[in-house]
Amino acid sequence: MKIAVTVHNAVRHDARVIKQAQTLVEAGHEVRVFGLTTEQDEDFLIDGNIPVRLTHRDLRGVASFLSERGLEPTRENKVWASFSEQGRLIFEAVRQIMRPDAVHIHDHVSLTAATLYKEEFGVPIVWDAHEIYEELAGLEDVRRKVNPRIIRDNAPFVSAFITLNESIARVYAERYPELPSATLIPNAARFSTVFSYDGRLHHAAGLDRSQRILLFQGSFADHRGIGTLLDVAKELDDTWSVVFMGWGELEASIKERASELGDRPSTKARISAVPGAAHSELPMWTAGATLGAIPYEDIGLNHRFCTPNKLWEFPASGVPIFASDLPEMAWRIREAGMGLVVSPRTVAHSIANSINNLTDEDLRIFRAGAVEFIQRDSWAHYEPKLIDLYEKYSRGRMVFSKFFRLFGRRR
Repeated sequence: MKIAVTVHNAVRHDARVIKQAQTLVEAGHEVRVFGLTTEQDEDFLIDGNIPVRLTHRDLRGVASFLSERGLEPTRENKVWASFSEQGRLIFEAVRQIMRPDAVHIHDHVSLTAATLYKEEFGVPIVWDAHEIYEELAGLEDVRRKVNPRIIRDNAPFVSAFITLNESIARVYAERYPELPSATLIPNAARFSTVFSYDGRLHHAAGLDRSQRILLFQGSFADHRGIGTLLDVAKELDDTWSVVFMGWGELEASIKERASELGDRPSTKARISAVPGAAHSELPMWTAGATLGAIPYEDIGLNHRFCTPNKLWEFPASGVPIFASDLPEMAWRIREAGMGLVVSPRTVAHSIANSINNLTDEDLRIFRAGAVEFIQRDSWAHYEPKLIDLYEKYSRGRMVFSKFFRLFGRRR
């Protein structure tokens, strides 16, 4: 099949999008990924020689979008129109480049174009929800209205629905009964074997190789516990350093705090920040951590039920986890015996004490649990679900094509 994969970001840091595209290509499908960028249009290849087209996020058409529909320029309408225009830009890029047999839509912004894909191509639409979009942490009130509006408007055009875990699937089933039953595909990481660490994380952070690292990796965003980790760093003994590897709006705050807590030699710095790693190289960087941090705040259902990529990325590098006691993360960590789970309300001093008191034997047991977990719960366990979904459409695409060309426009 020819599959158009769409997402509203710039793709390179979206592990879920990349991983799924690779799986579909390995299964014999032709895949192209379409995203958006604040820069100029760009074409490039991701691992697996999968072509990506990024379209400039040009929102000059928002005003005419509202005018054509006779809508008042309220804040809610402007946000809805902005998201719709972004979806349309991605749709236009798809239409210019290929005629897909299916469209795989990631997240909610690109879902705004579902009706355009159905009318233009008459093919199955697979919607992959990475989040509970009206429950995103720190979301402004207007988007709490717009995001569910997008889902309600476009749910009737969705042929198959994918999300991360049972808790999130239940929320969608209750709130959007028009969606198909969810296929559960978590953010599991690929895994083959735990390899020998080459020292790159310590080197980039300027730390002694013997230094234990509490690692936060990914986007430096609000409500992910970064403030807590900065406070924890002040309380850790001198065998531990906190390393932030990634990118985002809190980077300046992290570096400022690192400068303030400069009471140790640089090779034992309390806090260090390094750039995010390429997706293909991430396991080799992550392997330098002693403990991987996922200290998310319990702020809304999206965080409460989250199962982020790093819940699998850390074990895939043989690294145990320190995480907040949020239900979908906590039961996995406890069942596997692969780390520490603490209440999101636990103060930094208590967290630091728990980490300082970890013995070599504690860490050995956690590492063994992490490796056992990823051996039975890696991406290889879940990708057959994605392959089977598209095999069904592949076998029946002629029937689907005929049906939707006859009746799709009537919806």
